[in-house]
Amino acid sequence: MEQPVTNLMTRLAYLGLLPFIISLICLWTDTRLFDIPPQQLFIAYSAVILSFLAGILWGNAIDHIRHQLSRNALILSILFSLIAWGVLLRAPEHFALSVLLLLFGFVAVWFAEMKIRQIEKEGQPADYQPMRNRLTGIVALIHLIALAS
Repeated sequence: MEQPVTNLMTRLAYLGLLPFIISLICLWTDTRLFDIPPQQLFIAYSAVILSFLAGILWGNAIDHIRHQLSRNALILSILFSLIAWGVLLRAPEHFALSVLLLLFGFVAVWFAEMKIRQIEKEGQPADYQPMRNRLTGIVALIHLIALAS
């Protein structure tokens, strides 16, 4: 039963890149989608996904509540959600700063989650960390490309 769930997790995770790619194309072509400026599309989706990942960090902290890092992970998860919210309030007027803050958030969430999993010797599902590594790298690259747009 674990394999089908892992396959679904992987498919959904990679499908989650599509709105990033679509909004990046809109940035390049200066195309509005649903009459929304491309900068706002990009920032809004990025902020939502950062908040989603912060929620996963919260869940990891709860799962490892006995470890001293749990407290820090709980605080970080709220901090990342607040960063995403703050970016939404200031974007798209401050697009470059918003993208940089979101990029920092993605890398920091990835690092915090990886450290918790390493310290707790959490290796299951086995495909999860390599997938997160690839996805975070791709998302970081997309943010850098968006900065250059």
